[in-house]
Amino acid sequence: MRLIESAKSSGKEVRRTTRKADEVASLSITSLLDVLTILLVFLIKNVSMEAQRVTVPENMTFPSTMTVDELEDYMGTTIVKVYPDIIYVGLDNIVFGKPEDLLSDPKKREELYTFLSYQSDQILKVDDQSEACLMIQANDNIPTQVITEIVAVGTGAKFKHIYFSTLLDTQWLNNMKTANSQ
Repeated sequence: MRLIESAKSSGKEVRRTTRKADEVASLSITSLLDVLTILLVFLIKNVSMEAQRVTVPENMTFPSTMTVDELEDYMGTTIVKVYPDIIYVGLDNIVFGKPEDLLSDPKKREELYTFLSYQSDQILKVDDQSEACLMIQANDNIPTQVITEIVAVGTGAKFKHIYFSTLLDTQWLNNMKTANSQ
């Protein structure tokens, strides 16, 4: 007698199970390769479109980077150094005043305009080939309005080129105070 028949005759219910396949069918990666190829083509197309999107208008040039030596050799430079508590102008570090004074006092803006106009005129008189350049050195905690005001006065004073100076030492202000206090 078979096992199933004996289970039926004893009154027990028979539980049927399906037999697992001995071998699992292999997974085809062809469709995965197709999807990856489509993604790759899509990404390459978008990257190439980004490069074409940046076009330079006729009379516009992107900002360039140069060292201080290159800047001094290339053109006459007037420097404005902006610190949180004081502004220095010129190569001789002439004390100009506080950054807040530049924003609130029209006489201070007029003084800066007079100084920068004189500097640009002197640069143009010395050499017809040189161009007046204004270099602004400021920390990142200086209010934007102060820098904007200096740029506005500088462009009004016939400076064709305005550069922003950065320092390699991120702790320059702390190091300067430490050096002064010793």
